[in-house]
Amino acid sequence: MKNDSATALDLRQVERRDRRTAWEQAMAGRLVPMDVNLPADADEEFHGMFQSFDLSDIKVTQWECPELTVVRTKRLVEASDTESLILLTASSGSQFFELDSGTTRMEAGTALISTSRVAYSSTVSSGLRKRSVAFPFTALAPYDTGGAIPDGLMLDQSRPLARLLISFVESMGEHVASMDAAEVDAAREALLTLVAGVIRSNTRATYDGPALLPALRSQLEQWIKERLQSGPIRVVDMAKAFNVSSRTVHRAFSLTGDTVGSVVRMQRLAGARRDIAATSLSIGSIAHRWGYYDASHFGREFRTFLSMSPSDYREALNPRFAPTVDELAS
Repeated sequence: MKNDSATALDLRQVERRDRRTAWEQAMAGRLVPMDVNLPADADEEFHGMFQSFDLSDIKVTQWECPELTVVRTKRLVEASDTESLILLTASSGSQFFELDSGTTRMEAGTALISTSRVAYSSTVSSGLRKRSVAFPFTALAPYDTGGAIPDGLMLDQSRPLARLLISFVESMGEHVASMDAAEVDAAREALLTLVAGVIRSNTRATYDGPALLPALRSQLEQWIKERLQSGPIRVVDMAKAFNVSSRTVHRAFSLTGDTVGSVVRMQRLAGARRDIAATSLSIGSIAHRWGYYDASHFGREFRTFLSMSPSDYREALNPRFAPTVDELAS
């Protein structure tokens, strides 16, 4: 398949005074905007070049890097109008990253996933050969990543799925040029499925351990709020969405002595109370909207926590009741 978007750059063909600008333009076009510094005494043997091809909206680039340093500043992050996920794989050389969260090193046989919202500085060794794959977030939207996309994730080489992804990325260039449009689309889908699977498989490790359960709890509560009006909230669905066990979901809520059911009831009741106070919807409509069996069921739940019926509450609109349910739902 002929790929009209494929581009290449060889810094030997660029005047020395223009090489820094050329490299910055290449990175901005194929990855994200970064400030680049090329040492004045850089070894000419490792001049720097890249070749690239696209899988529709996914940019794949093979880099051969000279010695250099790059900085992705917070200013550049804030100036970006789109978000993307970046997958990097290395076949030789090394690259050292310094982020707010710590430091990490990418070397031959390893891979790193990050996003365009991360600020960092990086030192590249002379002769680094790596492949980058830039995905717009919209491309990943239909795929199950486990509920969250990490800002930085070094892939665990002991995991077979990570090894499969790296092998797939490293071999793509050998085949894409001869693919027709349908085959390119299939390759794109396979790549997105692998990336989403690797991210999802690491979600379990992210929340594995008591110290990290509060982070999971926060994510679970947000998940509940977004689905309260969409049907029953089931633990098995929550566990699947975050790639954890049902037991881990229960543990996350038991940290504060709650259960999944009690949190769902409080959030549902808080939403219904707001509708009673702020809308003219009938009590029956509000009950249906927030997933109660009927108005009677809603009334019993409401009286249990507010000691009055929904109709009486609407008539009274006593402010002292407002924080009661909100606090229980927070």
